[in-house]
Formats: sequence, structure tokens, C-alpha cells
Amino acid sequence: MVQVKVEKAKIDQKQTPLLVIGVFEGEQDFPHSKELDSAVYSSIREMLENKEFRGTFGSSIVVYTLGKGPMKKIMLLGLGKREKFTNESARICAGKATRKARELEIKEFSMLQFSNLDEGLVEAMTEGIALALYSFDKYKEAKVPATKIEEVTILINSDSLRFQSVAEKANLIVEAVNFARDIGNLPPNDCPPAHLASIAVSLAQDYGMNVRVMDRYELENMGMGGIVAVGKGSNNPPKLIVLEYTGASDLQQKPYLLVGKAVTFDTGGISIKPSEKMDEMKFDKCGGCTVLAVIRAVASMKLAVNVVGIVPSVENMPSATSYRPGDIIRMYNGKSVEVLNTDAEGRMILADALAYGIVTHSPKAVIDLATLTGAAVIALGANVAAVVGSNKQLIDRLRKLSDKTGEKMWELPLYDEYHEQIKSTYADIKNIGGRPGGAITAAAFLSNFVNDVPWVHIDIAGTAWMQEGTHEKSYNHKGASGFGVRTLVKLLMEDEKQLPT
Repeated sequence: MVQVKVEKAKIDQKQTPLLVIGVFEGEQDFPHSKELDSAVYSSIREMLENKEFRGTFGSSIVVYTLGKGPMKKIMLLGLGKREKFTNESARICAGKATRKARELEIKEFSMLQFSNLDEGLVEAMTEGIALALYSFDKYKEAKVPATKIEEVTILINSDSLRFQSVAEKANLIVEAVNFARDIGNLPPNDCPPAHLASIAVSLAQDYGMNVRVMDRYELENMGMGGIVAVGKGSNNPPKLIVLEYTGASDLQQKPYLLVGKAVTFDTGGISIKPSEKMDEMKFDKCGGCTVLAVIRAVASMKLAVNVVGIVPSVENMPSATSYRPGDIIRMYNGKSVEVLNTDAEGRMILADALAYGIVTHSPKAVIDLATLTGAAVIALGANVAAVVGSNKQLIDRLRKLSDKTGEKMWELPLYDEYHEQIKSTYADIKNIGGRPGGAITAAAFLSNFVNDVPWVHIDIAGTAWMQEGTHEKSYNHKGASGFGVRTLVKLLMEDEKQLPT
């Protein structure tokens, strides 16, 4: 992975094959411009005055210095309107510059800080650089690109020690995001539930964590009816993965509980999906991938928190042993569920995992992530995750953080009427509530399994991978996005002691 460094240096002192300089739209100057060779500066100034380069957001142009200065080339990068510039703007611009630099086939380059210096800016620029360079070429004979960028230096006008620490933490988080992307992109033939469990075991060994993997027969004996029912149609048996990170000095401190849906491939089961785009159902494991990645980031940063990650993993296949519409399933917490659609399987496995995690770990708060409903995509599109929960303070914190990370989230209501939609004639509840409010009735279903613990459900069906309607960003790529990793890690970083109750 690329190394991002932060240095205090004047641009006329930094030897580099490429120097990236951000220019705001409509402005004819930029910081440290007087440190450039006078001929180079005059040329750039004339280009700006003549509006040959306007600084529109994301635009760029490369200027050759012809040996007049320590940099071989200068890339002018458009930052857009100054008043609209945010950390997300910085993240996208840093990604655009990095992709352009890669096209120039250089191994390292430097980038001048884009705007007023603070930790958020350095963090965003680091994330944009490192996320933009991700590639998934595991199955390609020819690895692309041939020349890889190994180092990027952010030049700042302040003491670099504090900001280098910010960049190093951001690098660790990006490594975790790319870890989630790598797993999410694995094809279903190479990533059945057993393989996902082996990844969790390796993660625990690497970072000194506790891990437990439960198989089908143990799950049956424990009363995990939902997980067993969904998984029994496949030759690849279900697994329940429990990963525990203990970082708090007070060992009695209640943990955060993260639960992630990991359907390694979802055909829909007996209620089979249309064939079009079914290949994308390898991404139905992305909630679980996010949970594993968050715990990896927390462990690598040695945060003083306790976190339990639970990942129910199944393959939902049609066969003679599949669960059926009309079946009534007894769940871990004793509730009975009438199955009306076997493609509403994610809530079945999440429900057991949530109930089990709450009983066994007494968490202070629970957050679950799942590619749960197409209804969430219909409601909010492919760029915003739906959030539903029982704790307004926790929801608000997540939403504010998501605005900063660019992982957009929006709250949907959970009124009593939605609970009415999932009442069953023959069981306690049914697993679908009809087409109206489908994302919310799915959350209403899950609410039956969390008791009174502060709980937030994040439906990432639209954001877990790049799909139809996804807004392209320089730091994202085709395939899994690793959505939610940065927001959840920053939540844990923001308050390592206590979540609202």
C-alpha cells in the first residue's frame, strides 16, 4: 500500500517528479506561488488570468517546468468554489490527482495542502490518495498498473509531527477499508461461509483477539433457527463468527456490538431472484466484511474500547433441503417467524445474531449493517444508506460523522404502523410486510430481537458496491466499496468510553 507522508517544506525545496497544486475556481493565485521559479510562476499566472485553466472542481492540467525548479512537472488541480470546499471535496480531489499521477507512471509525488490546515483536511487528503490506488487484480494474469505509486508527500505550512500521526491513523483505516473491499470482491466459488470464517480466524491470530466459529449442528443445538433455516439449502454449511477485541483498561466495560450480514451468495432460495444482475449477489456479504474490517482497524490502532463483531454467514440456495415459503421458524430468542419469502433471508440470520450477541455480551449499544433491502435503494438511491434505530443520539452521531466521511446516511422513521405490517396470522411475526415501506418493515422485524439495548440498523444495499445509479468518486472503484468502515471507526475513535444510553 502507498505510504502517505506529511512534511513541512517549501515547494522550492522539495525534489519531486510531480507537484500537485490546488487552485480554487475564479482565483488567480495560490499559496506559496512566489516560491516557484519566476518564469514558471508567470506562465501559470498567465494561464489562470486567460482562463485557460479555470479551477473547476476536479479539472487538472500538467505544466512542465523545463528544469526550472526541484519539481519536473506541476499539476494544477481544480478545487471548485472555495465556499463549497469540504473535507469530502479534499478527499475526491486528492483521489483525482492520484489517479492522474498514476497515468504519468511515476512512483512518488508531492501534493500541497489544499486549504486551511487542520486534522480533518490531512485525514481526508490521505484517505483520498490511498483509497484511489486500490485495485482488485487477484484473478488477472496481467496486474495493472505496471508502475505503482509507492509514496505521496503532503506538504504543509506547519509542524508535521502532529499531522503525520493523523496520516498514519488514516492509513490504518484505509487498509481496513481495502481489506473489506478485497473480501467483498471475492467470487462466491472462492468465498463460501467457511472461507469467511477462516479469514476471521486469521484476523484474530494476527491481532491477538478471541474468535469463535459455530457450525450448523452447534447452531441447531443453540436454537439458531433463522441461520440454520437459511443455510440448509446449500452444500456450503452456515457459520456464525464471533470476534472479540478487548482494548479498554477496564475489562468490565460493556462492549460495542457490531453485527454484519454475510450472505456469501444469494439466489433468493425458493423465492428465486431474476437472473439479471444476480452476479452482484456476491456483494450480499458486505455487511459482514465491514464488521471484520472495523475490528481490524480498531485492533491495529489499539483503541481503548471493547468491541464484539458477530457475522452470521450463509449461502442462500434453492434445493430439496431449502427452507420454504410457509415454514414457521423458531428463532434464538424464542419468537416464531412465518416465512413468506425466502429472499428475505438477511433479516432471518441477523435476528438470531442480534439476539445471541445481546444475551451473551450485554453490549452498551448495537449497530448492524446489511445489504438488506432493495426498498432502501428505491427510497434513497445508490449513494445513501438508510438508518433506522431506537436511539436518536446514536443515530445523530452516525449521521454527522457520515457527512464528514462522505459515507452518506439518512434516517427513516420507525412508527408503530410499520410493526403492524409484520404481524402474522400463524406466528408471532412474518418475515416480510409487503411492498410499502419495505426497508422500514425489515428494520421493524429486527427490532423484535434487540430488547431495550440502544440499537441502530444501517441498510447498505445501495452503497456496498458500485451499481446502477452510483455517483462516481475518484477514490471508489468498481466492485465493493467498503462502505461504513470509516464512519464506524471514527465513531469509536470519537468516544472510546461511553455511547449514549
